[in-house]
This record gives sequence, C-alpha cells and structure tokens, in this order.
Amino acid sequence: MRRVGEADLSLGRLYEGHVNARHLIETYADPELRSECLAQMEAGWLFGVWGADGARPVSATGDRLSGAKRFASGLGHVDRAIVSATSPEGQRLFVVDARDAARHDPGAWRMSGMQQSRSGGFDCEGLPGRPLGEPDVYTREPHFLGGTWRIAVVTLGGIVGLLERASDALRDRGQEEAEAHLLRLAPIAGRVVSAWPAILRAGEIACGDEGIAAPEAAATRSLSVRLLSEEIGQDAIAAVERSVGLSMFDEADRVGRMARDLACYMRQAAPDAFSVKVGRALLMGNRPLGDWLDG
Repeated sequence: MRRVGEADLSLGRLYEGHVNARHLIETYADPELRSECLAQMEAGWLFGVWGADGARPVSATGDRLSGAKRFASGLGHVDRAIVSATSPEGQRLFVVDARDAARHDPGAWRMSGMQQSRSGGFDCEGLPGRPLGEPDVYTREPHFLGGTWRIAVVTLGGIVGLLERASDALRDRGQEEAEAHLLRLAPIAGRVVSAWPAILRAGEIACGDEGIAAPEAAATRSLSVRLLSEEIGQDAIAAVERSVGLSMFDEADRVGRMARDLACYMRQAAPDAFSVKVGRALLMGNRPLGDWLDG
C-alpha cells in the first residue's frame, strides 16, 4: 500500500479500499459469501468500501437498499462494493454490484485533488445487497478505527512520493546543494523514516491476536499513527511549497498535483474528536504512557 501510494494516491485509495474489503469479508462473511468474494478477487475483481452517505442516507429493508452514497471511489473500476446501511436491526453491511454506470454520478466529485480516483455519488435505490455479518459489526473494533493504520500507510507513501518529486524538481534546477531546501525538507524526511515502524506496529497489533485481546487499545494506536501521518503530510506540503515555489501551482505540474492529491487524501471526518480520543487514552487512562512505548 505504501509503494502504491508513493506512485499514485488515487490508485492507493482504490487499493486500500480493496484491502479493507477483503479484511471485512474474511472477518465477517458467511462461508458461501466469503468463498464467492474471494474467488472473484482472485479472478481480478476490484472491491471497495463505500461508507459516506449522501443527502439521502442509505437504508435497508430486507436485502433491498435505498438512498445514495457519496465519495464513492473507483466508479467504473470497482466491481463489488461493501456499503453500510441503516436497518430496523441496526447498521448493516451489504455487498452490492457496483458496475451499473446508471447509478454512478462522477460529476458529484468537484475536488481539486484525487481527480483520478474516479470518485462520486452512487445511487443505491432499489439495489439488492448480500448481507455481510451481523448488525453493527462495521464499527466493531479492532476492525473499524483500528483499521486507520492503512490510511496512515498510504498517506506516508504519498508523502514519500511528494518529497521525491520535489527533490527531482530541485535537482533539475541544479539546487540539490542549496542548504535552505535541505533545512526545510530533511526534517520531514527524517520524520517519515521514524514514523514507518510505528505504523507497521499499529497494523500488526490491529490485525493480530493483540488487537482481538485489546480492541480499544489497538484502535487508539491506529488512530495515533493516522493523526501523525496527517501532521507530517501537512508539514511536508508547506515545506515543499516553499522550496519548489510557484511552478507547483501549474495544474500540470507533477509536484503540485501530488501535493493536491495528498492534501485531499488526508482529510478525515472529526479529526479533533479523534485527537481527544487518543489523548484521553494515552494520558488520562489507567495505563501509563510508558507502557504504550514498551507494547
């Protein structure tokens, strides 16, 4: 995921969604659905997870859906999508056929970044779905917020890609020895190298026995590296803009395009609430902060 994000964040978004979908299917699907979906994946089908509701939130009556999703990435590329829906039993997950172009609304994506992610609206009205898991499994830890380590991975890849593109631009200008640029960019590169082991560890915990044994702690660790990657990314964009300069703002510039994609990709819902959640767990809980470092 990191290498894909480094090359192209839009592709990284689709790949991370596919990895997320596979994890949810392996964790929650009944044997028949699991076997069918995994066979489709092996045959090259692309899966996604579309959770953000539009103006008409998605709901389910039996196995029929209504409403619409927004920010659905991979329209025209994703073959199957896992969508969340409210139901009388609680929040449910459904596997749906995502290939009907009549349900796609790519015009709903008007962002300056992630243009190649093929994102937009997806109409679920009357769409049949295959139930995935029991009610309310979607937000069960360590597979919900505990999975945000994957976003940190792709984000870090995007930061690496941005720094490497900026370095190429500076070398092309013969400015590779300019100390002002090194003083701005080198600390960012050092933080990237230092963050990577922490992100890997968060993923190992969330996907292993430790995450099952302590799901909330796994979610806290994943959220902390997710927030860290965004902080490094914001600083990387600011530093690169100062070093590369005005050429970045040409819409065809590869450094500028990567910066816009990274800024868009990093955006998350309720970042302040997540920061408070992490702060309470690390600083105000029963577990000393030093134990988090040892574990």
